[in-house]
Amino acid sequence: MTVNERIKQLRKALDLTQVEFGSKIGIAQGHLTGLESGKKRITEKTLKVICSVYGTSEKWLKHNEGEMFSTAPAEKIDKISKVFSKLNNELQNYVVHQIETLIELQYKQQSAASEKPKRRKKSKV
Repeated sequence: MTVNERIKQLRKALDLTQVEFGSKIGIAQGHLTGLESGKKRITEKTLKVICSVYGTSEKWLKHNEGEMFSTAPAEKIDKISKVFSKLNNELQNYVVHQIETLIELQYKQQSAASEKPKRRKKSKV
């Protein structure tokens, strides 16, 4: 299985459309189609973004070794849960609100990045 096929496998495992998957990593649906089909070559930067955004093991994505998802997110969630449980109710509510605000901000940034107009080449006269 190629890295391109594993990208498609990952997207399907996450139950995302090409549009949804691509928008979260800043690439258009057409480009993702090319990556999944092998018609476009994937860059190292795109691989790293996919792994970061989706919690995918880079070793799995590149070489088909190990598990699809890294264990790091689960470890982070455990740590957050332990710290969160030590907060009083008022501070827990504040933390939840801040996380929701960060998610909204992230979504807006990703939407803005995917809507950037393409530069047009100046025509020679």
